[in-house]
Amino acid sequence: MDILIEIAEIVPQLLDGLLVTLTICALATVGAFVLSIPLLAARRSPRWWLYRPAIGYITLMRGLPIVILVFLFYFGLPALLGLGRASAFWVGVLVLALNGAAFISEVLRGAIARVSSGQAEAAEALGLRRFQTWRLVLVPQFLPIALPALAGEVGFLIKASPALSLITIVDLTRRSQQVAMQTFDPLAPLIAAAFIYFLLLGSLALLSRRLETYLEPEARGV
Repeated sequence: MDILIEIAEIVPQLLDGLLVTLTICALATVGAFVLSIPLLAARRSPRWWLYRPAIGYITLMRGLPIVILVFLFYFGLPALLGLGRASAFWVGVLVLALNGAAFISEVLRGAIARVSSGQAEAAEALGLRRFQTWRLVLVPQFLPIALPALAGEVGFLIKASPALSLITIVDLTRRSQQVAMQTFDPLAPLIAAAFIYFLLLGSLALLSRRLETYLEPEARGV
């Protein structure tokens, strides 16, 4: 019972770290989605000089641990290019966005592949332009397919964000470590941080399921 009271008292002390985590992950998620669009286009291109570099980038980003990318962009590249010390905050956003774009582009590519090619051909026969075909025909069909995996990738970015605490970013994980050093109690702050992460990821999963239900044609009466 005492440990529960202690955890409840610690949670408010972690909220500033939670705000940093949410800000970085939100910016990284937006960046990942923006970067995934040209990456997806290059991956689907018939031109080898576009799809081969895209495949190489996706393979590299999916294969390297987040910690290695964080150290490379924070310590390695600035030293190599003579740029001085980089901003830890923006390095964190950049690393998560670059990594997330590789995964998200593959999720979208897989979802698009599940939509019949006849849909685009029918839209072309009706005189729809390429942008209209994507907006009115393809996106409404492949987005519900991709949504669960996209939510999973956003969740992965949140779970990967504690690696940023290694470059002095005071996120939720780093803040829990600071509280642990102040209170000489390593257990309660870590449990409190784990509880917050659990609530955050659980809320994301719940939101994803509700959006998935809403986007289903039957739910909208289509």
